Amino acid sequence: ITSRNGREFLEKIRSNFKLNILERPSPNELVFEMIGVDVSFANALRRIMISDVPTVAIEHVYMWNNSSIVHDEVLAHRLGLVPLDADPRFFEDFMGEDDDPSDLNTVV
Repeated sequence: ITSRNGREFLEKIRSNFKLNILERPSPNELVFEMIGVDVSFANALRRIMISDVPTVAIEHVYMWNNSSIVHDEVLAHRLGLVPLDADPRFFEDFMGEDDDPSDLNTVV
């Protein structure tokens, strides 16, 4: 994209773009709609916003005597996909850089 094409692209977005704020349920939440933008632009914006939200997820799973029909790796992967409602700031300095995971420095 040349600078001329880039300016034209931004001007096209600026002329057609409309943002309507529908509601603000809490100080950390906002419900809005974007009108007049390409789906790829809206999806890129969504992905950027999601990537900036700190999250907490299960990283390591230790299993003892799994008697289910689900393989250990599949079960561990599915546990990692479960969203956890926890403030990630509580876990920032939970482990030191040289610490190995153990029952004393991990959430069990």
